[in-house]
Amino acid sequence: MPAAKVEAATAEALPTAVLDKYKAAGTVVSSALQALIAKCIQGANVLELCVEGDKLIEQGVAGLYNKVKGLPKGVAFPTSLSINSNLQNYNPLPSDKNATATNLAQNDVVKICLGAHIDGYAVVAAETIVVGETPIKEIRADLLSAAHYAAEAALRVVKPGIKNWEITDVIKKVLSEYESVGVKGVEGVLSHQHEQNSIEAKKGIVAFPSMSQRADSDNAYLFEEGEVYGLNVLVTNGEKIFKTADRSATTIFSKTSTTYNLKMKTSRATFSEITKKAGPFPFTLRVLEEEAKARMGVKECVDHNLLKPYELLTTDKTTDLSAQVFLTFAVTKTGVTRLSLASTWFSEDKVQGSVKLSEELKALVNKPLKSKPMKKKTTEKKVDEEVTA
Repeated sequence: MPAAKVEAATAEALPTAVLDKYKAAGTVVSSALQALIAKCIQGANVLELCVEGDKLIEQGVAGLYNKVKGLPKGVAFPTSLSINSNLQNYNPLPSDKNATATNLAQNDVVKICLGAHIDGYAVVAAETIVVGETPIKEIRADLLSAAHYAAEAALRVVKPGIKNWEITDVIKKVLSEYESVGVKGVEGVLSHQHEQNSIEAKKGIVAFPSMSQRADSDNAYLFEEGEVYGLNVLVTNGEKIFKTADRSATTIFSKTSTTYNLKMKTSRATFSEITKKAGPFPFTLRVLEEEAKARMGVKECVDHNLLKPYELLTTDKTTDLSAQVFLTFAVTKTGVTRLSLASTWFSEDKVQGSVKLSEELKALVNKPLKSKPMKKKTTEKKVDEEVTA
């Protein structure tokens, strides 16, 4: 739907000018994602693809909103390509010799995640593809299908006034149909409400909560009209508990609101450079001038909570596979507006899983994202006048 025709109820809760910026960022993300997917072929270098993804985002926003001088725009989440057992946040650096030699191989399951913002209004998206010929079958197809349908089902239950746990419940219902083929949700991974200059506002969604997360009353929220959220669905055929890779594999960070007087000169210089270059959104160490010094400086910043690390998450075994869908949406009076556009790679012809959804869930994922508003009753005279006119 064109931004100018967004329903009035949404415009009241989320100003049209703001929604337009979200939508423009979403279009940039979708275009970059499609272009990057086309480059994900056997032999393609992962580092080069990550660099290309960020370049596509910067190019995409460059021509937008230029009438306002100095309006911030750019990467809202660095491009990551997480392969097979890597769940999310794999963003290699040129200094990592193993990473620079990592190329995509036939049948790799690749999770591509990236984000863009305009004036601090950010859209993040992730899609999973399989390298090589299609159709995709067996466990790879089941993983992709489970993530896709869980996310699509979740979108269709969102409306103002419902609890975030209702999304969790419908996702769980979808995944229960994939238990027989060994597909599980990755437990404990959060996604958040988006606000200006933040993709981690207070409210959140846990697609597959741990028992402690579900029991914590601080994690219970109601959706409200005009809010924007990210939804992260991660599934695997391995264990449902994720692992954190070695600290050296972490290359994505974001600034926090914490203050601290850094002791090391290198740390102070690194943090100063980050403040100038990174803004409020997550960034990759690749944007800093001297990577080796930056790693030293970042350590003290993380130790004292000046920076938050986005750690590389993996499954329990390197032989495991995983799939991800991350989407961004706005809550409207009658449902949701999709800000990160629907997948253009996934289709039932291309991804031929062994699981067939129940009729109930099939009907749910095929529902429109918004319910039709109730028509007001009119008098017979009024109807006659309108027909005559």
